[in-house]
Amino acid sequence: MVGMTSCTNCDGRQWHLTAIVAACRYEGVGGELIKRFKYGKDSTLAPVLGDLLYAAMGDRRLVRKKFDTIVPVPLHPSREREREFNQSALLAARLGKYLGVPVDSLLRRIRDTAPQAGLDRSRRMENLQGAFECRKLPSTREGGSVLLVDDVTTTGATLDACAIVLREAGIAEVTAVVVARG
Repeated sequence: MVGMTSCTNCDGRQWHLTAIVAACRYEGVGGELIKRFKYGKDSTLAPVLGDLLYAAMGDRRLVRKKFDTIVPVPLHPSREREREFNQSALLAARLGKYLGVPVDSLLRRIRDTAPQAGLDRSRRMENLQGAFECRKLPSTREGGSVLLVDDVTTTGATLDACAIVLREAGIAEVTAVVVARG
């Protein structure tokens, strides 16, 4: 299920992430499970989707990496109240237990952005400018390595916006893992 594919979205783009690894494509059963989890408020799917994330850790780009912290992509507080949970936080917690790596909500979404679904690549990137901030890192984390967790990526704009903020705060390396890519 986990594999490396080329991405036309990545061509010619400067990334602040070491890699983005997806467990599956956002289609078929995987896509339906994520929709039920995220929009259907079915938090009981977190263990199943978290297991898919753990399987993605077998990807050659991740298998030998050591992470200091796992960081979920945050939702704006209003969106989290609407959904009743942050799906990325539930996935990160599951993955953290498997890997024995602490989960830390280092990021905060400070601007309520329009949903990314339906926006093209340039509008997605515009939409996320100034959307995240990082709380002060303990000195033991500066220069460290973070595993960023989200449910879905399409253009990578959200993940890269998070990586920019983390790197500006002093994190040396940010790698992302998601359940599915669109």
